[in-house]
Amino acid sequence: MSLRRIAAASLAAGLLVSACGSSRSPEPEAPPPTGDPATVIAAEEAQWNRDYAARDVERLVSRYAPDATVKIVGAPPLSGRWIRRGIEAGVRDRAFAMTFAHDRIEVARSGDLAYSRGHYQMIMTDRQSGQPRTEYGTYLTVWQKQADGRWRVIEDFNTPGPPPRRPM
Repeated sequence: MSLRRIAAASLAAGLLVSACGSSRSPEPEAPPPTGDPATVIAAEEAQWNRDYAARDVERLVSRYAPDATVKIVGAPPLSGRWIRRGIEAGVRDRAFAMTFAHDRIEVARSGDLAYSRGHYQMIMTDRQSGQPRTEYGTYLTVWQKQADGRWRVIEDFNTPGPPPRRPM
C-alpha cells in the first residue's frame, strides 16, 4: 500500500525530521519486471508490504515517482521530500506496523497507467494515550509506468474506515 495515513499521523504528532538522506548506500536496482502490468503491480504491492515490515525507508520512498502526491484526510497534500519525512517519522514509531491488500487492479488500455484499490491496517502510537492504536481504511493508488520500465506511484489517496470484511 501506499504510505497510507502515516504522514497525517506524523504531521499531527508534530514530528519534524531534519535528515533527508540515509547513511546506507543504495543497492543497485534489478531490471524492471516484465509481464502483465496487473501482475507486476500486485508483486510491487507485495514487496511494498515487506518493505513496511522491514521499515526500509529507502525502498518505501522509491515506490513513489519524483512528482508523486500523497493525500490523506486531515493533512495537506505531500510531495517530494515531505513524503520521505512522513515515512521516516512513521517508521520511527515503535508501535508502527502497516499492511495493505488490493481488492482491484485495473490497467489502462495504453498500458502506462493503472490503479490499485484496496484496504489497509495501520498500527501506531496514539499521541494522547501513548498506547498502540489500530486504524483501518481504504486506498486508491495511481501507478504510472516510468521511462525506465518501472511502475511508480504518482497519486496515493487514503481514507479511514471500518475494518475490512475479510481478515488481512
